[in-house]
Formats: sequence, structure tokens, C-alpha cells
Amino acid sequence: MNHGIYITEIETGIIAPSEGYCGLPVVVGTSSKGPENDPVLVHTYAEAVETFGFVDDWYKDGEYWASNTISEFIYTQFVLYGQSPAVIIRASTATPSGIIGGYNAQTGKYSGLELVSQVYHRFGIVPGIILCPGYSHYPEVAAVMRAKADAVSGLFKCICMTDINFAKYTDVSAWKSQHNYSDKRQIVCWPKVKLGSKKFHLSTHLCGVTNRTDNAHNDVPYKSPSNESLQIDSCENDSKEEVMLTLDEANYLNSQGIVTALNWAGDWRTWGNRTSIYPRSTDVKDCFISVRRMFDYIGNTFINTMWQKTDQSMTVRLIRETVNSFNLYLNGLTAREMILGGRIEFREDENPRTSIAAGKLTFHIYITPPVPAESIEGILEYDAENLDILYDAVRG
Repeated sequence: MNHGIYITEIETGIIAPSEGYCGLPVVVGTSSKGPENDPVLVHTYAEAVETFGFVDDWYKDGEYWASNTISEFIYTQFVLYGQSPAVIIRASTATPSGIIGGYNAQTGKYSGLELVSQVYHRFGIVPGIILCPGYSHYPEVAAVMRAKADAVSGLFKCICMTDINFAKYTDVSAWKSQHNYSDKRQIVCWPKVKLGSKKFHLSTHLCGVTNRTDNAHNDVPYKSPSNESLQIDSCENDSKEEVMLTLDEANYLNSQGIVTALNWAGDWRTWGNRTSIYPRSTDVKDCFISVRRMFDYIGNTFINTMWQKTDQSMTVRLIRETVNSFNLYLNGLTAREMILGGRIEFREDENPRTSIAAGKLTFHIYITPPVPAESIEGILEYDAENLDILYDAVRG
């Protein structure tokens, strides 16, 4: 018997979206110290150096790309671009096989790029950018990078940034095509870049620029990382010759799905909006970097948000909560002009009785991320009607 006044609570009918870092770099490289094949989340330059050490001459006498690629990333990410956090994985060996890694059936342990799938489970953050500076120009490494970007922990999606090493800009496109550097989640960069005596891979700088751009836009990747300032003072090809592309030459590389660096009025800037799948595919959701990243970002948010509802009873309330909650989320992105519009629907034709009886629900998410204003044209015309002012002057 209850005698008096009592309070009960029910679950809130709106699910808060579970968002995270949209561009978390996961870097697989080499260093002189630090735990091998054990992902480490670092938030500061000091923390990264304490864990993995640091060498200032990672590119010495024109050679390198083997023993200290992590130092290049640490300096670029934390010193030049002031971005954090990052996950760093030290490979056990400096031949590309150590970067690729794998699974050891005897020890039951993973290594190299195979550890990317453990990042979310260890730290609760979805990887955003996969980097292997100094090794991504190996086709076998790039192939694994693409595979990992397409299925992080078997669920999430991200991008990878890779480099091409070549002397002439006119040869880069043919090499890209020959070695299948063409994927909607792969960005291809050329050439190398320099700051003073230090030499870098452009992919490492593009990662820092992308993180800086994301952070300037509320950590939502709707803004393209193209035409953003680079912390460099020159470019160099694989023959150690200075590279100074004209606008036409840079645009040619862009037309082949390659991101480059352009000196515009003394200011070095990233130049290129397209993923490497372009021009093989012109699908807007795949060929624009910012649109591709927004699709992955919103898709990852949906997965993270709805995970808490997995295995709950399939009821009207569950469906309504999902639709109402995610529509509110999409409306918020629209209000901030991060997308031009979006909605989520539970459609009868996509949810037949057989699927529902098997415990499967399908929600259709419509989104329209803005594409970059890649070309802006002003039309000038001589307007003869304005000559009438001369007659008006005579008439007084």
C-alpha cells in the first residue's frame, strides 16, 4: 500500500548526439624510443617528446624517411600548427612491412596499421586522419591505409593522407594512376615542402592545416582545407630541386585529384579540394574532401549516438526517438550553415516486415554539405547606356 505522493522518472525522449574529434590524427611511424606497437594518445609537444623522443635533423644530408618519421609529425603538428591531440604508433621496424604490420597468431598481438582499429576501443575517439609520413608513397602501405580508413573498428570511416615522390609535376598523375592511388578516402599530396633547412612531407602539413581549419569551425569538417596558409617557405621535388608551381600547373595537379602547395603573393597555401578518386569519379560526395569528410563525420555521429539503443526493444518509441533526435541534430548543423539541409526518415519501403522480424531497422539520412566555391567568375561588360550621362550634361 502506497499512501502519499510519489515521483517516477521516464527516459528523455531525445537522444543527445555523441560527437567527437572529427580529425584525430593516427600516425604510424618510426622513432628512437617509445613503446612499440602500442597506440599512445598525446595532447602536448612535451608529452609526445617525452614518450617518443625527438631528433631535430630527421632529414639529414638529403636522406632519411626511415628512422625518425614520428619526429617530423611531432614538430609539424604541435609546434608549427599547435594542434592536438594525436595518437602515435611506433612501428617495430623501419622497412614498409613494419608500418603495415599485421597479426601475430603466436602472441595474439597486432602491429603497425592493424592497430588503427584499436584506437576507438582504447581512447573512445574515432580516428579522423591516418598518416604514415615517409612511407605512404609505397603502394603497399597506401593500400592498407585505404583499407583501414574504410573500416575503422569495422564500423567507422575516416580519410588517409598520402604522398607521391617524383621529380616532375607532369609525371605525378601517371604514377598516381599506375599505382591505383585513387580512392574517395585517400588524399594524394605532391611535392615535399620545406621550412628553413627542415624538409617535410606535404601530407604531414596538410594534416596540421586540416586540424587547424576544423578547430576554427567548431570541430566540424565542413570547410575545405584548400587555400589555407602553410607554415613553409619553399617546395622541393624528389631530385632536391626547388618547385615553384604556376597557377596553371597547380590547377593541372588539382584536376588529377592531387593536392599541392601554391605560392600566392608570397603566402604559401594549400591548393586542392579533391580526393584522389577524382577524376575517375565525379560523385560530389566522393570527390570533394570536405563533402566526403562531412558524410563520414555525420555517419560516425549516427553510429556513436545510436550505439546506446542497440539491442533495445524495437518499439514505436525507439523509432520516434531516433527520428526526432537526429532531425534536431541535423537542424542544428543547418542553422549553423555546416550543411545546407538534412533530414532522417524511417521509410516503409526500406523496412519490409522480413527485415523488422529479423531485428533490422533502416533509417535514411539525407544531407547536403556545401561544396567549396572552387571557381568564382566575375563577368565584365561595357555598358553603353552609361554614355547617356554625356548627353545629360549637354542638355543641362
